[in-house]
Amino acid sequence: MTIALGKYNIKVNLVAPDIFKSAITSSLLEKDWLDKVVKKTYPLQTLGTTDPALTSLIVYLIGDDSNYVTGNAFVVDSGGALAGVPIYSSL
Repeated sequence: MTIALGKYNIKVNLVAPDIFKSAITSSLLEKDWLDKVVKKTYPLQTLGTTDPALTSLIVYLIGDDSNYVTGNAFVVDSGGALAGVPIYSSL
């Protein structure tokens, strides 16, 4: 898609968020087991909030400062998807 749309000066990027603190996830985030999983498997040991973690990235991507940025996947997950992070079954 990036190649096909690039000739029209259209940027294509992917933002892949993990669980964020929000009204939608509040009941899930109250679970003790989730806090334990995050502390044992996420390098930053916390879950983010949509603002500024996601909003600042999206503002950057739609702004003029990112004119040279296309064809990328931005994983916003406190490091949870990194290779070498313990998997849930090992807890």
